[in-house]
Amino acid sequence: MNKPPLFSLKMRAAAGKRHISGAEKLLPEAAVAPFAGALLERALHHANGKPDFINLKLEAVSPEEVLELTALPVRTVDVPDAAAGKREMLRLLGSGGIARAGEIVELLYRTRGMRGAILLDADTLTRLEPDPERGVRATYMDDAASSEKGADSCKDHYAEAIVLATKVAYAPGIVAELCISDDPDYTTGYIASRELGYVRITRLKELGNPAGGRIFLYRGRTEDAAKNIAYLEHQCVTVSGVRPLAVGKFDRERFVSDSVAALHEQALYRPEHAFSGAAGAHTAVDGHDVLMLASNDYLDLARDERVVAAAAEALHRFGLGSGGSRLTTGTTTLHLELEAELADFKGTESALVFNTGFAANSGIIPALCPPGGVIFSDELNHASIIDGCRAAKSRTVIYRHNDMADLEQKIRTVNPRSGGIIVSDAVFSMDGDIAPLPKILRLAEEYGLFSMIDEAHSTGVLGQNGHGICEHFHSEKLPDILMGTLSKALGAEGGFVCCTREMRELLRHKCRSFVFSTALPAAVMAGALAALKILAREPERVRALRGNVQHFIAELRSRGVAAASESAIVPVVVGGESRAAAIADELLQQGIFASAIRYPTVKRGEARLRFALMATHDRDDLSRAAQAVAEALLRHP
Repeated sequence: MNKPPLFSLKMRAAAGKRHISGAEKLLPEAAVAPFAGALLERALHHANGKPDFINLKLEAVSPEEVLELTALPVRTVDVPDAAAGKREMLRLLGSGGIARAGEIVELLYRTRGMRGAILLDADTLTRLEPDPERGVRATYMDDAASSEKGADSCKDHYAEAIVLATKVAYAPGIVAELCISDDPDYTTGYIASRELGYVRITRLKELGNPAGGRIFLYRGRTEDAAKNIAYLEHQCVTVSGVRPLAVGKFDRERFVSDSVAALHEQALYRPEHAFSGAAGAHTAVDGHDVLMLASNDYLDLARDERVVAAAAEALHRFGLGSGGSRLTTGTTTLHLELEAELADFKGTESALVFNTGFAANSGIIPALCPPGGVIFSDELNHASIIDGCRAAKSRTVIYRHNDMADLEQKIRTVNPRSGGIIVSDAVFSMDGDIAPLPKILRLAEEYGLFSMIDEAHSTGVLGQNGHGICEHFHSEKLPDILMGTLSKALGAEGGFVCCTREMRELLRHKCRSFVFSTALPAAVMAGALAALKILAREPERVRALRGNVQHFIAELRSRGVAAASESAIVPVVVGGESRAAAIADELLQQGIFASAIRYPTVKRGEARLRFALMATHDRDDLSRAAQAVAEALLRHP
């Protein structure tokens, strides 16, 4: 009795030359129409973006040509993060006799954008695919029970991976396959072979990372590779025994312990240091006196007697807590007085205080960007801005750091007709450089976008009198949103936004981080208000800070240490995470407290010592610190 004919149904979606999605099925005629619709739906709504080209290809296949295989056995390896997943893949390759596993895995992470896979000689690492841009594509395959499972199975990435891995494992000369999905919403990958089976590794990249690719490891004569390619690209295969992904019991304790262990292994663990006093130029840390070069209290106002006295008086008058949100019982006369002073200091109509700078950024951006709008964000913006972008129901476009030509090109390409925001730090907290405010304001005006500048590290630092980035650039035109913090140069706690009165009303009602948070205590408002008045009356503090920064940079440079800054933040980039941690530990042993900034705060391999200067630092102390830094760098090459 003749078997009914089968049809190969393939979907490929792309945007320009960029691959978006691909899938295929081997189906009886009756199942073609519903599966075609499901594949189209998948192509149109894919995490990799919107396609401008979708191809559906239907071919008749003789059932006699179909090779029937049994699915590889499956096991799952739970790992806490992508680094641990990478180590597991390396271990498995090594156990299979692959000598150059490290180079192979690094290549895997660089293969994004290929439509097919790299066919790689497992020993020489010679690439064997005829077209390196296209790669080798394993096609004509499906789950043997696909039509029985229905069109919803088109979204089963796991089953598709089992099918592909099984076909590849039986290809002539293949010793292993490595895969990471390029879907940014899918962090899992695998290594597969007939010996290992299908080893599913739960995390080989972080969520949102579009990196991904596939490598087929081949061992055999180069001239026989053509047989391998012919099998992969033309042999029809159905795979039986593809079972649903087993849902095991999650080992909570192991997850926690492995995650903490991974932090130690990667030199990313951050100890907690106990301060027994205010973090002034000198302070007590873990019971020892240290020179403080890590505090954001740039003007040393947190411990100013006038600031402390104002906070203490308000504490006695209003009590400790505020008792409610700003929209219920949390607003005091001190909140309103501080907001009026902030608006006057920044030259705006109005201001609004938030509980933290993080709360301000993460609340303002979703409230301000309309549905369908676009957020244009500098690639080095603070994490609070990044989280605000993620919370917004809008597209986020990242432009190169302080590159206004790139920003304008992206604005023109996207053409945000529904509005949007350009958002940038004023002073970038890990590099200490300054955003080109006049150019940002010009682009925002020209293209009808809101402008939002985070002045966390510029208030009290930039400008002749510490008024911030607008004073620094002598700009009479202001951003729509001047966001800042009370917790840096003002030595208090909280965030704020300076804007028009009408904008304040919008944010007061629409920012979830404002609406649903208990208000800051009146004592904090009183202390911040006193600090702001001191800054306005004593701009010499700003000049003292600037002088200390210039002195410290000069002392570092005179000892051969590369350093530069336009703000109170002086970074010294050292490269590796372990090196940064070791140098910071050595400095602490010498009584110098400096922060070792590592991933994820900065990119891997760009770890640094971050020095934060204060107006009250002693020049001799700064010279001593510069000498200690130079010596430590030499001892830790």
